[in-house]
Formats: sequence, C-alpha cells, structure tokens
Amino acid sequence: MKNKILKITAVICILACVLSVGQAVRIQLQYTQGKKAYDDLALNLVSLSADDNYESAEGGAPIDVDFELLSQMNAGAVGWLYCEGTPINYPVVQSTDNSYYLKHLYNNQNNSSGAIFMDALNNPDMTDMNTLIYGHNMKNGTMFACLQNYSDPAYLRQHPVMYYLTNGRDYKIEVFSCYPDGPATEAYTIAYDSPETYAKCLQRSWNLSEISANVPMTTNDRIITLVTCTGYNSDRYVVQGKITPIN
Repeated sequence: MKNKILKITAVICILACVLSVGQAVRIQLQYTQGKKAYDDLALNLVSLSADDNYESAEGGAPIDVDFELLSQMNAGAVGWLYCEGTPINYPVVQSTDNSYYLKHLYNNQNNSSGAIFMDALNNPDMTDMNTLIYGHNMKNGTMFACLQNYSDPAYLRQHPVMYYLTNGRDYKIEVFSCYPDGPATEAYTIAYDSPETYAKCLQRSWNLSEISANVPMTTNDRIITLVTCTGYNSDRYVVQGKITPIN
C-alpha cells in the first residue's frame, strides 16, 4: 500500500512539473509574440520627424506616426506614446472598461502582454486635468517595465521628456514625479472640483516623489499619469508629467 501511495505521489509531482513547464513556455511564447507585434507596428507606422529641432522650445515631436493606418487597425487607438532611448514606443488604445486591454494587444489579439491603454473615463482629446495611461510591467523589459527606472536621478536626466502624439495634436511630457502608490489614491483623480483640490494633489505628488525635477507648474497645467504594477502585492508605480501642446 505504501509503495502504491509513493508511486501515485510521484506521478502527481511529475504531472505538476509538466504543467508548470508548459505554462512557463506558453507565457514566454506570448511575451515573444507580443514584443514582435509591437516592434513590427512601430517599424511600419513610425518614422523620424523631418523637424530636427524638437529639443528646442519651438520644436515638435521627434517622430511621426501614420494615424490613418493605425486607426484602420484599431478604431480604439487614441494616440502614441514615445520616449527616446527607452522601450516606450507604443500605440495608446482605449476601451469601455479598464480590463480588456490587460490581456489583449493593440490589434485585439488575446495576449498577456496587453496594451498601453488610456483610462476608460478619460477624454481622448487630452482635455482632462489628469490623463491616466496604464501598462504592464513586463519581465522582458517591454511595455511599462522601464517606468521604475525613473527612481534613479541619472535615468531622469537621460530621459526627462516623453511625447504623446495624437491625430490632431502632439504633446510634450516633462516628468516631474515618480513614486510607488496604491491602486486607488488621489493619483487616479481625473477631474478636480477646485484649483485648491488640484494643488493638494500636485503637492502630494511632489511629496511622494523619489526624484527632484525642476518642472515649473501651476494649477492651470494638465498632467499625465503613467501607471504600472510593481510586482509587490497590489502596489503600483506612478510616473507623472506636465503636458504641453507643441503643435
């Protein structure tokens, strides 16, 4: 009887190992497929801008995006997020909820890499005081995995600016704060009932920030909040930037 139990236990352990390896292979395959899908998309839709003066106050974005083709691929595409010298070079999509694009690529293909997506409650025309954009913290370094690098002042010095492009207008994003946060805090407020309330939220961002960025701001400035997971419990990592129209 004892030998029979040992044999059954051994079989169960072997099956568990096989299933675990199979799951790991499946996840890795999805990671690879997701990365290729976004790499191919950027290759086909993104080109360097003819304006090589983008680093000046008058310059536009350093890239151009074929939004006509992008909208043909997904009518829910609302913009493109780019940060030079980092993996961030992705379309931004939007759904009627904040769960769909956690497990679907920009082209609606089922994939655990998900997509970079705007909060379902945000106006895609960037008129909200705070625009929320989410993305996974992928183990292969893609999507929003690099956001936590902003906790290093040297990384901020190298990448102080991002760009958000839309079919109608482009925006410069100056990073002013980054910090670990919970899943439901003031950072996720889209509209504010008064300038005083907004000022308090901005002050909270500065107080929590792991960096010190010299970005002049007033309560008239709109911000963008980029959110990813940290891998610890339900914690999130937040990077916030001041939005300025540049064309």
